[in-house]
Amino acid sequence: MRNGPSLTNDRTPSSFKLASLGSLAILSIILFILHPITPHLSGKEVTGLVAFLVLAIFSESYPLGVSIGRANLSVSGTIYWALIVLFDPYWTVLCVSLSLMFSELLIQRKELLKSFFNTSQVGISAALGSITFNIIQGSTGLEMSWTFALAFIASVIVYWVFNTSVVSLAMYVLYNSNPYRFWRQNFQWALAYELTSAPIALALAIAYEQLWVIGLLLLALPTFMIRLAYSQYLELKKTYRETVRTLVKVIEMHDPYTAGHSDRVAIYARSLCESLRLSPSKTEKIEMAAYLHDLGKIHLDLTGIVRKAGRLTEEERRIVRLHSVLSADLACQVSYFRGEIEGMIRHHHENWDGSGYPHGLQGMAIPQGSRIILIADAFDAMTSSRVYREALDLERVKAEFRKFSGIQFDPGMVSVFLEDCVGDGSNMIRQPLDEPIEGQRAHSMESSGERPSVASGSRSALGIER
Repeated sequence: MRNGPSLTNDRTPSSFKLASLGSLAILSIILFILHPITPHLSGKEVTGLVAFLVLAIFSESYPLGVSIGRANLSVSGTIYWALIVLFDPYWTVLCVSLSLMFSELLIQRKELLKSFFNTSQVGISAALGSITFNIIQGSTGLEMSWTFALAFIASVIVYWVFNTSVVSLAMYVLYNSNPYRFWRQNFQWALAYELTSAPIALALAIAYEQLWVIGLLLLALPTFMIRLAYSQYLELKKTYRETVRTLVKVIEMHDPYTAGHSDRVAIYARSLCESLRLSPSKTEKIEMAAYLHDLGKIHLDLTGIVRKAGRLTEEERRIVRLHSVLSADLACQVSYFRGEIEGMIRHHHENWDGSGYPHGLQGMAIPQGSRIILIADAFDAMTSSRVYREALDLERVKAEFRKFSGIQFDPGMVSVFLEDCVGDGSNMIRQPLDEPIEGQRAHSMESSGERPSVASGSRSALGIER
């Protein structure tokens, strides 16, 4: 049996505790102010409100399981907007708040303080949206008019802006994350989802107006059946991704120096995608390509090469350079990876000036995903220890990127990566292994008097050819 949620957590900043309790107090004040000016509901309306409450609790407790950026999507928003149209602000806010509190505390068993925060900020968002609707239209209720359309769209936008802004500020309080950057990366695409979901809310409101609770059930039942089928699809997709991750882990087990490398490259690639404001679908494809970029190494015996302390011979270079083609050929055996993802993997070692491999592509002819993966791959290689050198310090890494910007790397992407993704280094992911295999400590090629494993006149950043 699980213990109930606790109010306090030693890791929770006091400012977040204060914000959570303060927002709960604001929500209580809003309800206190609205109650005296709100008409009582009839028995039929009470039954309808309870039906909406049950639907909202279900949708909050069992979310869709899909996200835009890192924002989880739920169908509960459509239920809240239908409430805004049909009921006075007091009843709307009360229903929204009760559904959140019930779902988070009794079903999802979340921490009490965070449940307070989530309930309060969504409840206040619903209050602002509902009040906006009533101010523009003059009252609740469905009306086929331009005023109604304006009131409804305005209420959705007000709800969304307040909701996402408060969550972004909470991330700043909890994790010292830049609130604007967090909002931009995780919510900039979500408004399109909210607006395209708005017609479903209207359909829900119309069904209730015409057929009362029966209308809700007739519309909600097929919607949740579709949701169930889609959730099963997402579960299969998750299982498939985990299988791929296991395969990559098997490859990395051969060399502890590269353990976690694909994970880190995928994370850095996603971060750069988000800073470049790429679409979620594009970002997901690039992230997957980044994760699979070294898959072809399973076909190659690179043990001696990756542990070699000196320069690579031409034959060793030729063997290493096979991995991008082999990775793409292996990935394209799966239909989902054919085409765009396959191309990103195949060309992730093409250089901006055309000096890369396997095809010597140049500039914008190189797939966008490949250019992103190259930067992420290089960053992790330079900030991780290898047998032929220790990890470079952050300033040296930045200097290497600036030196090879426009030569090896896309210059526009380098600027964004260094400014938004790297910054002061607080977003770096540390290499998980402190000690190399067999107790052999990594050493700096420069401190030992040896040259780094980059040929004279090389057009690649320091030490990333392996």
